[in-house]
Amino acid sequence: MKGKRQGILFLLLCFVIVAVTGCSKKEEKNEKREYQMYYLSPTESSLETDEYKPTKRTTEAMVKEIGEMLDETPKKEEHFRLLPKDVNILECSYDGEKVVVNFKENYKKMKNTREILVRAGIVKAFTQIPGVEYVEFTENGAPMTDSEGVEIGKMDRNTFMENEGENVNSYVHSNLNLYFADESGSSLVKETVSAYYNSNVPVEREVVERLLKGPKTEGLKPTLSPNTKILGVSIVEGICYVNLDKSFLTDSMDVQEKLPIYSIVNSLTDACNIRAVQISVEGETKVTFRETMKLDEPYHADYGLLKEEESE
Repeated sequence: MKGKRQGILFLLLCFVIVAVTGCSKKEEKNEKREYQMYYLSPTESSLETDEYKPTKRTTEAMVKEIGEMLDETPKKEEHFRLLPKDVNILECSYDGEKVVVNFKENYKKMKNTREILVRAGIVKAFTQIPGVEYVEFTENGAPMTDSEGVEIGKMDRNTFMENEGENVNSYVHSNLNLYFADESGSSLVKETVSAYYNSNVPVEREVVERLLKGPKTEGLKPTLSPNTKILGVSIVEGICYVNLDKSFLTDSMDVQEKLPIYSIVNSLTDACNIRAVQISVEGETKVTFRETMKLDEPYHADYGLLKEEESE
């Protein structure tokens, strides 16, 4: 009996040692982690960064500190603060997953080009903090909208798409119409999203990438498998050429046969000055999607596939 108790005590001791070691490693990793603060370039055309060393490495403390730094003058002369001096933050709050930045109404007085960079810099600054997944902007407590009245909603680091190895801190903004399937998978539904993406990314590629990510609206279904890889997207003489890998054929979604094709075609037609879309699979067009959708000819937009109340 005594030996059994000693065995149990030994196991408990091992468990405690492993737990403490794990915690200390996590803390050590957090201590070694590097952070950045974001600023504007002198031309206000891109973001610049500077090393940020938190005074206290807890989520709540870092949220408070970064919020305060947004109102401070940068240490380096070549860096400009994100927010103009007449744009004030009322409060930065953290709910366990998301930071809400509440501005006064003068936030919208910024030029559109600067506002995009400001938003990207603030979101990147907060979402590097462990425990912060999203950032949401409000104006006097009300949900923030963009220049076209579309509600911005919560943002994460992926809100601002980047191209590795290029100028990753310069962004453009577009409201994109993306077409996804309704809940039954029998019709298309238009979802308008406020998109911020790297200026080096052509809008046609951005559209296809967002289609692969799927809809944000509850009740809509994706038309394309997220496993599908984009091999190329380009526009030549009014035709958009979209080259996808074999997953486009093999990883079929549970939607009506035409919807994947026309979700691409309608979305690209709305976003780009094109007349048709030519889809290929690993460079080949002499293939058939599902049962009858041949890819050897370009497709033109078909808004008759929209749900009755959505059709134009």
